[in-house]
Amino acid sequence: MRLAIADPPYLGRANRWYGDGRGSSGGRHVADHHPAARDWDVAETHRDLVRRLIDEYDGWAIAAAPDSLPVYLGACVGIAPRVMIWHRRNAPPSGSRIGSMWEPVILSIPGGRSANGTGLHVSDVLDESAPRRNFAGSKPSAWTRWVLDALGYRPDEDEVHDIFAGSGAVAAASDGMLALVGADTHVSGHESP
Repeated sequence: MRLAIADPPYLGRANRWYGDGRGSSGGRHVADHHPAARDWDVAETHRDLVRRLIDEYDGWAIAAAPDSLPVYLGACVGIAPRVMIWHRRNAPPSGSRIGSMWEPVILSIPGGRSANGTGLHVSDVLDESAPRRNFAGSKPSAWTRWVLDALGYRPDEDEVHDIFAGSGAVAAASDGMLALVGADTHVSGHESP
């Protein structure tokens, strides 16, 4: 089966972290500059990503910010996505009065891989700290393994596409067991940051 993991620049934050508006990273490394980052601050670009994943993959996962859930779930026409939660124990303080300690992960699990007995039992909550090195938005290795387990990844049958390979986290988490296919460079006509 063809599986995909997409960790796009978060809606409303792309230009700030990856484009012309890059700010301080709070001691973390700043991500590479991407001239098309501003495109990912537009909701339609994220809807295009969902449509592409539905059309091209048997199963997929998208990392997102909590406030973008309506955009993603609204684009999941004809499917019943699953939402899991990554609880970031060490989430950085935000400019908001209410701190965000979690991030949603939206999944479309391949047919035949969600029923009891079809794979490992996986919690829909991951309690794991964000990496202290690399750049903002990087995911820990445990996150990638958790997502692959939830998708029912089978190394002897599946290929996995890392749609946004910027941090290299998916490849690093594979421990040499992942049949990873090279990162895609274009999503709906937009260069992937």
